[in-house]
Amino acid sequence: MSLFGKRDNAAFLDVPKLANHDDTVHTVLMFHRGWDISKQEEYVYKFHHQRLPALKPNQISISGIKLTRVEDDVIIEAFLRSSIEKAVSFDIVDLLLVDGDGKFLAKKTFDLAELGELPALSCMPWRFLFEEGDMLAESIPDEGWKIAFEWKRK
Repeated sequence: MSLFGKRDNAAFLDVPKLANHDDTVHTVLMFHRGWDISKQEEYVYKFHHQRLPALKPNQISISGIKLTRVEDDVIIEAFLRSSIEKAVSFDIVDLLLVDGDGKFLAKKTFDLAELGELPALSCMPWRFLFEEGDMLAESIPDEGWKIAFEWKRK
C-alpha cells in the first residue's frame, strides 16, 4: 500500500526556500480550493499554524488542531505539512489517534486523493472523521491526544 507519491509540479518550482540558518523549514499555510472558510476561521488557522514547530528539510508531518465530537464519532482537524521542495500527492494513508503515553485510541485508513497536491514547503488543514467502529479505546480524551501516520515496516 502506497502512503504517498511525489510528483513534480512546475507551478511550484519558484517557491522560495524557507530554510533558516539552523536547517529548519517553516511552511506556508494554504487552503484547499474546495474549502470555503470565513475570515475568522482563516485567522484561527493562521494562529495555530504560527505555533507549529519548524520542520527539518524533506519531512512530511501531521499535527492535530482540534477534536470535535459528533454523537459517537470524532472529527479531527489537522495540518498536513511538507518541507519537501516538490509538491506531494497523498494516496491511501493509515492514521492513528494516540494518547500521551502512545496508546492507540483509534485507527482508520483514509483516501486523500480528494486533497490533491500539497504544494512544496506548505501546510494545509484537513478534516478526518473517525467513526465509532474505528475506536480502539473506550473513550477519546478531549486533550492530550495526537494524530499520527502509521508507518508499516516492509
